[in-house]
Amino acid sequence: MESYIRSLKTRYRRVSGRKNWNSYLLRYGRSVAYYDWLERAGISSTEIAHLLQSVGHQRWQAMRARSRSEQREQLKLYRFRHRRECYLAELEARWEKTALGT
Repeated sequence: MESYIRSLKTRYRRVSGRKNWNSYLLRYGRSVAYYDWLERAGISSTEIAHLLQSVGHQRWQAMRARSRSEQREQLKLYRFRHRRECYLAELEARWEKTALGT
């Protein structure tokens, strides 16, 4: 699995010309590996569409909500590490706004 993920990262870096693929993962999430695997397995786009249609709407909504929540957490960590001063200033402003509202 690790070698597969490494090859996926390498291909992305070659295509994009970037050294790091973190922004790509933050944008599209871990499902990138699933899409790539389906594509490499030779499954056509119509077959993928058929598989996706078999998923119930409520299940899809729950998974999407979970995925968005995980992405938000990853984005918070990224912003804290790379734009700490801005992140903390925004956090303090939100805290002050909440404290004044009570």
